[in-house]
Amino acid sequence: MDFQFTKAERLTRKKEFERVFEEGKVLKNDKVVFYVAPNDFQQSRLGLVVSKKVGNAVRRNRAKRLLREAYRLNKHLLKMHVDIIAIPRHPFSSDLKLSEVEGGFEKLLLQINETFTHEVHRR
Repeated sequence: MDFQFTKAERLTRKKEFERVFEEGKVLKNDKVVFYVAPNDFQQSRLGLVVSKKVGNAVRRNRAKRLLREAYRLNKHLLKMHVDIIAIPRHPFSSDLKLSEVEGGFEKLLLQINETFTHEVHRR
């Protein structure tokens, strides 16, 4: 298992984000919203969108660090390659622990497997 988070695993271009927002399915819990779309790459990729509603720069950066770390530790749960945009929901408290974020993140990744596995079988 590879627990690195390389540049190839990141959404970086505006067009990539736009494609996921337009074509993707929405999955959410009380802490984060996912936009998810299948991709044709050799790995899943993560993009983050953190608005100023989350708080000042310190809080936004903490939210991004927590989401990246939760993804890095749980990306092995994904059965197919997808692009994910993660958006922390307001209020995303600055005193959240990684374990609190990771539990919900893990459930959403498993939900991605269910959603897209059923979709592939329908075709």
